[in-house]
Amino acid sequence: MDTTLHLSSTLRAWSTLLGDHPDIDPALPGRELWPVTAEDGRRYVLKRLGPWRNLPVADQARVLAHLTRTAVRVAEFLVTEEASMFAGAPEDSFVLMPHLPHDDIAAAQALPVEELVGRSVAAPHQSLAAHPWDAHSYRERIAEGLADLHVPEDVRDGFDARRDEVLARIAPAPLQLVHGDLTPDNVLVSRADGTVSFIDLDHLPLAPRVFDLAKYLSRRLRRLPLPAAARNVERFVAGYHRASPLAAEEIGALLAMILAMNLLEASWTARILSGRLERRLLPEQRAELGPILASLRRRLHDDGFLVEAVAAGVKGRASD
Repeated sequence: MDTTLHLSSTLRAWSTLLGDHPDIDPALPGRELWPVTAEDGRRYVLKRLGPWRNLPVADQARVLAHLTRTAVRVAEFLVTEEASMFAGAPEDSFVLMPHLPHDDIAAAQALPVEELVGRSVAAPHQSLAAHPWDAHSYRERIAEGLADLHVPEDVRDGFDARRDEVLARIAPAPLQLVHGDLTPDNVLVSRADGTVSFIDLDHLPLAPRVFDLAKYLSRRLRRLPLPAAARNVERFVAGYHRASPLAAEEIGALLAMILAMNLLEASWTARILSGRLERRLLPEQRAELGPILASLRRRLHDDGFLVEAVAAGVKGRASD
């Protein structure tokens, strides 16, 4: 079936919300996400649920509802005319979510909102830690992933010299439900009203909360020049630590986790590119393999700048 016809047919499942003839924009680059405008002008996003699901749709919907009830801004799944969370066959299903207003903020312009983002990330962590039911999710196996890395030999050798230290810092960090894919692309900021929203909550693993912080900051460290990246790290950590103080062992775990995150993501991307792992690779992920490796080599040589940036953030010395 033609893609547009298929999507139009699927959207009939939400005809009360959308009307009979909603507008469907082209999919967002590299993603199975379609912006949709209802007949009354309200905006939505249609998302195809991929074949690799980390937890059942019902559990994801429950988590989203719980976050909303605790005042965390997320895009909940909207119920169909048949009172279902999704439309289509179970193996090829779609969900509809409200569009969350936000600004497009490039990494180089993110410094003024970084403390707001850090402070806001604490809220979903606190909410997820209090989620009252089993989400039937999975545990991030960080040590296992680090044991089988597909990275250049010099990077692997550099990490081997620090492996025991990194694992020792990460191991004691307590586990909880976390976002799991907390990248800057999945954190939406509206400067006009000072709000932060969160999207793509389809991982939701059990992991230390610094797993999310490390994923976010690892992007900043490879997308910005070093001095600028250090300022972003300070601001983000300052905001988070003020809202939800990090214990001393979590601060050490955060530094280790940022290194681990880059290693795991570089290895994951290399596996896909080599055909060893069958997963969809977004264009930006392919383009960022080089910057990830450059960031790793820099940190394995000298990570004093990052230690200082995190320490400054914890002390609340993030400069204006």
